[in-house]
Amino acid sequence: MRVQAVATVLAGGALLAGCAGQPGAAALVDGQEISTARLAAATDELTPLFPEVSAQEVLGVLVLEPFVREVAQDNGVGPSDEEARALLEGVAAQQLGEEAAAGLELSETALAVGRYSLAASGLQEVADPEGAIADFQARVEEADIEINPRFGSFADLGVVAPTAPEWVVPAGGLADAAGDEGVTDGSSPAPTP
Repeated sequence: MRVQAVATVLAGGALLAGCAGQPGAAALVDGQEISTARLAAATDELTPLFPEVSAQEVLGVLVLEPFVREVAQDNGVGPSDEEARALLEGVAAQQLGEEAAAGLELSETALAVGRYSLAASGLQEVADPEGAIADFQARVEEADIEINPRFGSFADLGVVAPTAPEWVVPAGGLADAAGDEGVTDGSSPAPTP
């Protein structure tokens, strides 16, 4: 029994260690790593501009940005870094004020988010937007995309947050898991074996 428990712990540790054997990888896209450090820095940098942004959303954009940018370039609407910078500086001015926006430093990762937004908008304006979007989807489907399970999984053109395994008890205990059903006297339900 003890050997089985150790094997289970080791298997779980291998899943959390990284993406496809790449320690520190949040994702691998056609062999190109998006590191957890890059993801964390981008999320921290973008949170003041987009207060509700999650690491999964930023990771999804970083995974998809090269594909949407390529299709936008093929259709003549590929954004430049200067355009991406102007977009993010405009958002910063609205969110933080002109003075704070003037001192804003944007990393390559933040610019990728700006390029993604501009490219996705640009594809809506091309002569055949349905064809451009189908081309984008086909490129994404053909890609080898691996997401570190710590951040979730890749589905429906985005990163879906991970779900807790059934054996994980919520922070509030079993009462939260059961939804306090059937408890009318203020006591906790009896734990199930």
